[in-house]
Amino acid sequence: FTDSIVRYQKLRKKYPKIQIMMGVGNLTELTDADTTGINALLFGMISELNINAVLATSVSPHAVNAIAEADNARRVMHAAKLDDRLPRGYSNGLLGLHDRRPFTYSATEIQEVAAMIKDPSFRIQVSDAGIHIYNRDGLHEALDPFALYPHLQVENDASHAFYLGVELARAQIAYQLKKRYVQDQELNWGVATPAPNIGDKNSHREASMKEKQVNNKLEKV
Repeated sequence: FTDSIVRYQKLRKKYPKIQIMMGVGNLTELTDADTTGINALLFGMISELNINAVLATSVSPHAVNAIAEADNARRVMHAAKLDDRLPRGYSNGLLGLHDRRPFTYSATEIQEVAAMIKDPSFRIQVSDAGIHIYNRDGLHEALDPFALYPHLQVENDASHAFYLGVELARAQIAYQLKKRYVQDQELNWGVATPAPNIGDKNSHREASMKEKQVNNKLEKV
């Protein structure tokens, strides 16, 4: 790999104006590593060496987003080169597994907010101390969502329990990977983030309303 990069550098130095193409698939496809970082480094070199064309592939399952990553990396590195600055702050497209600032609130700040809550709706936040869930009845913290279930009192509310299960699973993943968690939003996986499906959320909301209507009728019987 190093010899190949050196040859590209020597070729560009010897022929500063010729058109050069680089294929990146041999690295992204044949290396057992996430392709985001590989593409970021390669396109940094490609930008510096003024490579004119790139052959990127997406064949191996682990390289499913390699072309989208290559496109994002190309744009970021080109912009950074034009601005003569580090490739930071242009895009989060290549921050798939981690975020630069995953936790926006500390555990102490979350405790202060929780103390002001006066309604029964649950809020979920993540800090470097773990997962926090709270409402007017109290604040609970844990690293494992299963440890929180006994405190939630949703055993008779299937729809609410389902919703909290989804959100707490997202929160756990965010904590473990050091990603930004925002309640009611999908985790951001950079260019790999799937398009949101509003219909699925509406289906859950409609089912939840029907469940509440049935429960209300049963209570009146």
